[in-house]
Amino acid sequence: MTERFLKSKIIFCIIFSLLYGASPKTINVATHGILSLNPLVEGEIEDILWRHNGNKIVEWDKKAGNVREYLKFKGRIKLDVKTGNATIINLSKDDSGFYDADILIQRRLISIKHRVEVFDPVSKAKISCPNNATLHCEAEGDSLDYSWFGPGLQTAEMRGQTGPQISKENQDSVYTCVVNNTVSNSSVTYHASDCFTSGDYFHFMIQLSTILLRKHDDVAEIISSS
Repeated sequence: MTERFLKSKIIFCIIFSLLYGASPKTINVATHGILSLNPLVEGEIEDILWRHNGNKIVEWDKKAGNVREYLKFKGRIKLDVKTGNATIINLSKDDSGFYDADILIQRRLISIKHRVEVFDPVSKAKISCPNNATLHCEAEGDSLDYSWFGPGLQTAEMRGQTGPQISKENQDSVYTCVVNNTVSNSSVTYHASDCFTSGDYFHFMIQLSTILLRKHDDVAEIISSS
């Protein structure tokens, strides 16, 4: 490896570091929510340009005096020309990506970078008691994480959509399912006794009784024919 190649590699690394720097800060927001991109700069701003995935979304310069909005962000973005803060409303999944800004303050150019992820928030969680009398928690949203709390659970917590199994012995207990993702959460409580009064449980008992009666009839038929 030549000395010239080593120098070229060092120069490339310096340029790459200046252009991209460290990993940008990640901001997680909910769909239909509000995104605030705050550059946290000080001084009198002379020029502002915000981009999304390399495309202009809003810009302002002191000489022209007017704010220009671009692409799908027209009517959804508000720029504070004193702070450089850009606020975007009514977010969608398509608004995820990389946001960067060039801000000129007293002839000094400052670059800002953010990474934004838009997630569907957690819907209202629901607990059901299926045929096997094991509680089941369900919600809608992105990257959901389920946790269970209540008496009799190991380390007072269980993870996953499947919760504890209910029996006559613990029907007085109350269990809670908590559903989380990076932008929101939802929790719901369930009285174990409801498992034995719900339509699902009675349906299960009817099915079980039908199966047992059929087996009893089959055995009786075998005995009578022998």
